[in-house]
Amino acid sequence: MAKKWRADSAGRIKFLIAIMLLAMSVAGIQSAAAGNRLVTVGVYENSPKIFTDESGKPAGVFIDVIENIAQAEGWNLRYVSGTWGEGLDRLKNGEIDLMPDVAYTPAREEIYAFHRTPVLSSWYQVYARKGSGIRSILDLSGKRIVVLERSVQQDAFARLSGGFGLNATIISLADYRATFELVARGEADAAVANRFYGLRHAAQFGLEDTAVMFEPSDLFFAAKKGENGDLLSAIDARLVPMKKDPGSIYHQSLKRWTMEKIAVMLPGWIRIACFLTGGIILFITIWSFLLKRQIKARTRDLSERNEKIVAANRALASSERKYRELLEHANSIILHWTSDGRITFLNEFGQRFFGFSQTEIVGRHVVGTIVPDVESGGRDLKPLMDKICVDPKAFERNVNENIRRNGERVWISWTNKVYFDDNGRIEGILSIGTDITEQRRVEEELRRLNLELEQRVAQRTVDLAAARDRAESADRLKSAFLAVMSHELRTPLNSIIGFTGILLQELAGPLNPEQRKQMGMVQASARHLLALINDVLDISKIEAGQLDLFPTSFDLKSSMEKSIALVTPLAEKKGIDLKLDIAENVDAVTMDQRRLEQVIINLLNNAVKFTEKGYVLLSCRNDNDHYAVSVSDTGIGIRDEAIPALFQPFHQVDNGLTRKHEGTGLGLSISKKLIEMMGGTIKVQSQWGKGSTFTIRLPKGMMNAE
Repeated sequence: MAKKWRADSAGRIKFLIAIMLLAMSVAGIQSAAAGNRLVTVGVYENSPKIFTDESGKPAGVFIDVIENIAQAEGWNLRYVSGTWGEGLDRLKNGEIDLMPDVAYTPAREEIYAFHRTPVLSSWYQVYARKGSGIRSILDLSGKRIVVLERSVQQDAFARLSGGFGLNATIISLADYRATFELVARGEADAAVANRFYGLRHAAQFGLEDTAVMFEPSDLFFAAKKGENGDLLSAIDARLVPMKKDPGSIYHQSLKRWTMEKIAVMLPGWIRIACFLTGGIILFITIWSFLLKRQIKARTRDLSERNEKIVAANRALASSERKYRELLEHANSIILHWTSDGRITFLNEFGQRFFGFSQTEIVGRHVVGTIVPDVESGGRDLKPLMDKICVDPKAFERNVNENIRRNGERVWISWTNKVYFDDNGRIEGILSIGTDITEQRRVEEELRRLNLELEQRVAQRTVDLAAARDRAESADRLKSAFLAVMSHELRTPLNSIIGFTGILLQELAGPLNPEQRKQMGMVQASARHLLALINDVLDISKIEAGQLDLFPTSFDLKSSMEKSIALVTPLAEKKGIDLKLDIAENVDAVTMDQRRLEQVIINLLNNAVKFTEKGYVLLSCRNDNDHYAVSVSDTGIGIRDEAIPALFQPFHQVDNGLTRKHEGTGLGLSISKKLIEMMGGTIKVQSQWGKGSTFTIRLPKGMMNAE
């Protein structure tokens, strides 16, 4: 049972598959047939709705519509030409699929099928020869009226004429052209045609439209009754959006065929005249255009030039106004005057300055108005003005005294500029003046002050010369006093030193210890007083410029050894090592030997005096054209703040109440002055508690022996 059920099921499935394959095959065949469907369309002559054009192809509104639909639907169109009646018969017999431009009537609906949306709507109108006198339907009574055979208007006109009781003769022909030709030949009185055809062709046949217009009708594609319904449905589907779209082929076709110009045959001479007239008009138009363009360009150029000129005039006026304002209100006197001395212009500043108005001053001579005849100093200004008038270029700048209206004398510095006319003659003089009265007053005051100062300086110079003379006299007196006093003082001191020496040598008899001590103190005091007197005398002579140097050539090395020998006893007494370090290339030198040894011994004595232990070193090095002599010690050193005043007279490093080193305070001052007199320098480097170094740089040949 189950096996039989499976066999039945398999059989049913195979049957269904076969049916499906058959349906698919039929659908494919139908689809292929639809994609290549041949549609035959009848064509007759009813321009511009449908007609055969000059190339023999169908054209017109209905042809444009059906070809657009055929392209969209994939139809292949084949046109069958003939008359209107032949087309209707072929459609009725199924020889063609579609007949265009068929008006719907109930009678036709029995034979043909129509789509729903009309392609066009049209009225029927009566056309007659020009001058026929046919103006209304009543004028058609007794006339011969031609209509298209088997057309709707034939029946409509029959009804219309019957309604008006007209006794008109109706003649039917196969096409519109034949109807119009018949009327044009006078074999008929009027023809009935649709407005599309009438408007396009009436004038061609010498016909004109009349006021007789009747029965509008909708025009369709018609198919055989009961056949080709799909074609009509496709036409409706495509036609509806086509009519709604102003840019569609439908509206383009209407515009193309209904607005086409009617060809009018004109006589040859008229065409030539029109051509010549057109050429003349074209030439005139082009010439007018070019002329207008030139005029416009010229006008624009003139406008631009005019604007530039106006702008330039405005700028010039503005500039003139600015310069005039500058001229009038400048803080300088601006004067125009002629070469014969007559004033032609004086700016406002000048008018205020001199006290004249423009009307009062213009035309008057400069002399007697703003220039006095004679300056306060007595100079006659009239000849000066005459010279300026004759040769103004020679007086481009001049300063002279002027006079205000109130008689006040002022000094003006003038800058004069000459102007010439076209012939090179002097036209006028422009003078710009600056009031320098205050400047002159200040200059006069300065000159007076300078004169007084010079007188004071001269008097002061005389006073100073007298003071100098008195000082020099006093100095000479001081020097004489010192010379006398030094002699008077050194003589007894030398005697004291000499006799105490004799006593200390016990040449006059033995001395007890106390006597020896006392005599030693006397001799030391005498020596100290003698040294002080010598130092005072030296510093006095140096400051008075009366110390003379006596340069000689001597061996520097021997001189230094001699100085060391003199200080050695003092150093030995204090237990200080006295060293000498002289370079091999140190030899002769030219200078005052005694004064140099005085300086070296002074430095050695100071070094030994301020050194408690250690050593004192005297060294000498050859430094090109100089010798460098140094005295170094390991003594107490000098504080930094004491060094700047070290070489001042009577300055002592150890000058407090606890002072324990003797000295006059003149040694370093005298040494510095002597070294400088010999063209050398002396410097000191010291560190407190670690000793000092005095360095003398001496030229090998004494440079300054004054």
